[in-house]
Amino acid sequence: MSDLEKYINRNREAFDGANPPEGHQERFLRKLEKNEQKEHHSTVTFWRVVAAVAVIVVAAASLIIPRFNHPDDVHYGSISLGEVSRELGDVEFYYDSELAKGYAALATLSANDPEVKSALEELENLGKEYNSLEKQLYESGRHEAVITAMIENFRLRLELIEALEQKKNFTLQNDSI
Repeated sequence: MSDLEKYINRNREAFDGANPPEGHQERFLRKLEKNEQKEHHSTVTFWRVVAAVAVIVVAAASLIIPRFNHPDDVHYGSISLGEVSRELGDVEFYYDSELAKGYAALATLSANDPEVKSALEELENLGKEYNSLEKQLYESGRHEAVITAMIENFRLRLELIEALEQKKNFTLQNDSI
């Protein structure tokens, strides 16, 4: 038995006869209610924070994850010339812009012409080959031979487009005569 228990047992009569001060019970009940409200409030706040974090995570994931899985946006295991060096990036930009101009100029050509159809198929094959070269560049660790092949691919596509433009101009000149 502890000293406190011994003290209470010896002085039991004094404790039993004493009444608490006036308003003690009301103050005690208010404190008890306040404590319960704090516990309830902290629990609600905790779950609100958890819900907000969950909403943010789900929203971010729904925006980010599909972006990584979309094949047009991501080239898995490939690298462009611009990622190798700034100079190669400039070369890539030049050829891309020239090819875009060339493709726009070819829009007026008839795809029924066998020569044009063949050239357009060759351009498509060279484009696929270029995509393959990007993957090889990634796998080879930026090997010089692959970089040279990529630039050569650009050059071949541009030459093919220029040849088609010359054919178009020649055809237009003959039609006007």
